Amino acid sequence: MWTTPKNARNRRRKTSDTVLRTPLLLTAFSFALLAIGCGDLLSLHPLYTGQDRVADPALEGSWEDADDVLTVTRRGIAYDVTMQSKSSPSEQQEYEMRLVDIGGVRIADVLPTGGVLGHMFVRVRVSTGELRIAFLDSEWLRRRIPHEEVRVAKGNTQAVLVDRTPTLRKQMKKYVAIPEAYGEELVFRRVATTTAP
Repeated sequence: MWTTPKNARNRRRKTSDTVLRTPLLLTAFSFALLAIGCGDLLSLHPLYTGQDRVADPALEGSWEDADDVLTVTRRGIAYDVTMQSKSSPSEQQEYEMRLVDIGGVRIADVLPTGGVLGHMFVRVRVSTGELRIAFLDSEWLRRRIPHEEVRVAKGNTQAVLVDRTPTLRKQMKKYVAIPEAYGEELVFRRVATTTAP
């Protein structure tokens, strides 16, 4: 009698488990998206791995634009990021951020805190007192990268990357150096610190 090799059965079981888990994850993900306002392209999985130990002291501190103050604090190999509205200081959003270098481009993997699913990928550049960020999130990119469309509130859809980290990194490496892959670049200026006399 012919039998399937044990490793082939395990491979089939893993594939089957992944196929069954993905719809469940996407359903949970769609409910989580109702709670946050975020970019048009999110990922179920991170872009960073346990081997990524990228740090950039130039990112640390407070930054501002006309509407918000962004505070970046290093915590081990991660960063805590707080975005606070200038017009309503009680309104703030908190994130955990990890840095990775993909294809020579510094990318921040940003995850809202509080248990909400969804990694956002952002190109970050610091120069001459400015922090420039752009979400890896353009319509151009969504036409080229495999993703799922998840239904969210009021019949809207959310583009969600479902590939695991190794595949995701390979896909992103193809696009990170292409300007069309990004949304509009946002510019924050370093908040001037005052010293006591």
